[in-house]
Amino acid sequence: MIRRIVAALMTLTAALLLPGLLNHSSRSQAASFAGPPTQEKESQAPAMPKPGPETDRLKFLLGTWDYKGEYAKSAMLPDGGKEAGWYKAQLGPGGFSIIADFEVQGPLGPEIGHQMFVWDPKESAYKIYTVGNFPGIVIGTARWDGANLVTNSEFGEGAGKMKLRSVYTNILEKSINIEESFSMGDAPYQPLMKAVTTKK
Repeated sequence: MIRRIVAALMTLTAALLLPGLLNHSSRSQAASFAGPPTQEKESQAPAMPKPGPETDRLKFLLGTWDYKGEYAKSAMLPDGGKEAGWYKAQLGPGGFSIIADFEVQGPLGPEIGHQMFVWDPKESAYKIYTVGNFPGIVIGTARWDGANLVTNSEFGEGAGKMKLRSVYTNILEKSINIEESFSMGDAPYQPLMKAVTTKK
């Protein structure tokens, strides 16, 4: 109680004797809060990360593409065959990835799925994640070989493991050629398919 009375008396005395000082102090404080501190907070805000040049190099994939391919005769497809479909790609959140939908009809039946390309600085390569109307997820890598983009994926295990390689060549604004080859186990690669894609 005593402390409350003393505080009240001190407040009353200050109000009666020092009105000018209080007004001056209030104006000084208002001026100090209006300037540099706000600028300092703004300058300390972290800069948002931006996609690197690696993602920019994949922007040739963006858009909707018609896809036509022809399989070579092989142990996998003794009669060869043709396939056709579409591929539609767009930038992922923040522009850090390429996300695509695709649908293809060929001698192995329909293939429907989603695919994502994203740069992995630890491996100095692109990671490719593909899911679709088949079990599990296919994880591959891609690297540039000069002007060509080369992707590699693996399926299965042991002697039944199949390796698939796709090479994107003649990359132009409206067309891309794709050559695929495969290997069973430790056998050398064999031609699998050649395709031409045309942007709509």
